[in-house]
Amino acid sequence: MAYTVIGVFENADVANKALHALVSHGIGREHIDVTTADINQDNPTGEFPENDSFHNFFRAVFTGHEHDVKDHLEAARRGTTLTAHVRTLQDAQQVQQLLDQHGAVNASEYARRYVAQHGSVPLSAHGPAPGPHPDSTVVAAQPDATTTALRSRIIDRPLDDDERLR
Repeated sequence: MAYTVIGVFENADVANKALHALVSHGIGREHIDVTTADINQDNPTGEFPENDSFHNFFRAVFTGHEHDVKDHLEAARRGTTLTAHVRTLQDAQQVQQLLDQHGAVNASEYARRYVAQHGSVPLSAHGPAPGPHPDSTVVAAQPDATTTALRSRIIDRPLDDDERLR
């Protein structure tokens, strides 16, 4: 696969609706990964070890862009991350549009709002970050005239199996 599209969602229910939309549009389930942060009684803050799969994934995706790594880690820690692996830029843009239409958040804004409002207070104490999710930029493509609110991100390279977030 030549492109990876990443969407972060406030919760697993919203991400699952996006997953079903992708599958119904012909994206094979084997090309889609969905991962929810492990917030539970043993890990109430959803904190990740420094070299866990989330850190490794976002470091591989956003190599050299530590700000994006940190923002996506913070957002993923509080929600569900969906990635789709597709062959063409046209497919990537279609996936991006579907993820955005089905509730993907702007990970950078989502993380900043949450930390600004709650600091290091765990999500379980306050729920997801409130408010609207402004537009973000994409890595591989610029929005066309029909796309108004890009929140998911297109990465213009494939990820190796050991880099995928599963």
